[in-house]
Amino acid sequence: MMDRRPDRLGMNSLLLIAALSLAPLVPRLPAWIVLVCAGCLLWRFAVENRAWPGPGRVLRLGLTLVVVAAVLEYYGTLLGRDAGSALLASLLALKFLEVRKLRDCMVALFLCYLLLLAIFLYSQSPAIALYSAVVVVLSMATLVRLNHSTGTDLRYALGLASTLSLKAVPLMLIMFMLFPRIPGTLWGFPGERDGDVTGMSEVMEPGSVRHLSRSYAPVFRVEFDGPVPARSQMYWRALVLWWTDGRRWERGVTSSALDPGLSFARQGAPIKYTVTLEPSRKPWLPALDLPIVAPRGTRTRPGYLLEHRRVSRERQRYTLVSYTRYRTDALDRVERELALQLPAQLSLRVRALARALRRESTDDLGVARAAMDYFRQQPFFYTLEPPLLGDDPVDEFLFSTRRGFCGYFAAAFVTLMRVAGIPSRIVQGYLGGEYNPAGDYWIVRQADAHAWAEVWLPSRGWVRMDPTAAVAPERVELGIDAVRELTLRGFELGQLSSDAVRRLIELGWFAGAWRTMRLYWDLANLQWHRSVLGYDQQRQRHLLRSLRLPELSWRGLLLTLALVLAAAMLLLAVTTRRARRADPVQASYRAFCRKLGRAGIQRHPAEGALAFAARTVAARPDLKASVDSVTALYLRIRYGGLSGVDPVQRLRQQVARFRPRPARQCA
Repeated sequence: MMDRRPDRLGMNSLLLIAALSLAPLVPRLPAWIVLVCAGCLLWRFAVENRAWPGPGRVLRLGLTLVVVAAVLEYYGTLLGRDAGSALLASLLALKFLEVRKLRDCMVALFLCYLLLLAIFLYSQSPAIALYSAVVVVLSMATLVRLNHSTGTDLRYALGLASTLSLKAVPLMLIMFMLFPRIPGTLWGFPGERDGDVTGMSEVMEPGSVRHLSRSYAPVFRVEFDGPVPARSQMYWRALVLWWTDGRRWERGVTSSALDPGLSFARQGAPIKYTVTLEPSRKPWLPALDLPIVAPRGTRTRPGYLLEHRRVSRERQRYTLVSYTRYRTDALDRVERELALQLPAQLSLRVRALARALRRESTDDLGVARAAMDYFRQQPFFYTLEPPLLGDDPVDEFLFSTRRGFCGYFAAAFVTLMRVAGIPSRIVQGYLGGEYNPAGDYWIVRQADAHAWAEVWLPSRGWVRMDPTAAVAPERVELGIDAVRELTLRGFELGQLSSDAVRRLIELGWFAGAWRTMRLYWDLANLQWHRSVLGYDQQRQRHLLRSLRLPELSWRGLLLTLALVLAAAMLLLAVTTRRARRADPVQASYRAFCRKLGRAGIQRHPAEGALAFAARTVAARPDLKASVDSVTALYLRIRYGGLSGVDPVQRLRQQVARFRPRPARQCA
């Protein structure tokens, strides 16, 4: 059976399965690997359908060695996620150049299954899971088609594959719920390159946040337990930048000397919320300004920041309590020195402006407010496409270009405050978010990245000052989408009232429907993470307790799983046996065999229908017509895809008319 050569339709079906298995990996593979795979599959298709000659053994071996060497040269290894996936995809395509028999088809199909598993190393979204399930069902239908020498109807093959898949679902769910969970992520590999898990950098310089403003990738989702702050108060702090050389802003090496505590005087009501953080390979945990307690497995950092003890390579879910109104503690000597640090070279115009702001005010708060008024009254413009700045970006921005986004305004404001003798720093994080009414939570995206300033006042401690709000209040109140929409329509920020802006950015019916679909899809992704990807040891214990089962060790869980699987297999065997008894086709053929048995020709237990018919005709030539007719009709119904009530009825009638006499009566 395994030495049989597959027919053209079966081979074309297998080529389709290979193409579908490769498709999700195409964006992850280098272009030359994609060309190799496409070339091999097309060559095999031409061999089957256009009578092209296939490659010889020497050429196949040479191609394999060249591809393996090229993968090793490109990745530096044959192991790991990226190199392993590229090698597996290449070997699958090359395998089709030597497929000759059914055994080769089984190997190719097995490689397709491995390739489907490799997809989950990059993404575990519900779309990928659904796509893989469809490909698996199609591959099973192809398997049915390949294993029938007489060929099968497409509808029959798909129906059988779907039935088998549905029967496997209960067993799959049992194994998923009871198999001992391992800590950490199942699909992630440390050290892999992945462009999808990047985000905010530890260094801010002109233009560094612009690439984030173009990305709609979610950073985290927030569910509030109780009152929800206004969008303009949703400042999610992630980094504090202290040191600058005039162009770059960094955390500073000496910032580790600061007190990393979260102590401050709380004012107003607390806000409790739960954050689901996407993988970022960054240590920081965004928190609403200001958090009071660090979750388990995290640590506090200077500037009221939270960080993972290890770099985040998987989704994290944590609950926090924050206060949006507060008064921080006194400023120590080290912190004051860091908050007053200035670059070695600073233009005279910047120093003169800072002195002028100081002369106009009697205290530090007045200086900060005067600087905010300066940005508000002078012709500054918020734009996501600012002009390039030279060696002295603060001077050029304040007195020449006057166009930029949040990082430009924050850097210029903090520089002015430090020149005026006011301790200040830059905070990087995210502002606002998009509300999802489908799931009652907020989505904060990379496009919501923001930078603002904090100044230290003797009477209030650290106070947030956002110069972007003075120039572009739409960015703070309505979000980055409003900024982008106004820019596309040709409006400068600050030209229209808030009501006019809201009317202008209202969505039409099509855009509104598309947004609703997108939000529901995001909810589906979140639920998928909670129910499937987030099913960890803790949730497994909770499930067992809810089922009133004792908490078991991993050995106990394995034993329970084995017993459940044994019971499921026994139930399946009993059900299958009953189904066979109830099968009218099998029932008619068994009646046919019983009649022959009474005539003196017994069917052996392992004897096939064709072999039994041949032996019967050899022993009783007088029964040839009836035996051949019944056997051919039975095989066509059973294995050839012939369906419907009429063929089964004809088989039943032929068996009923079949009345063979014993051999001694014939003699």
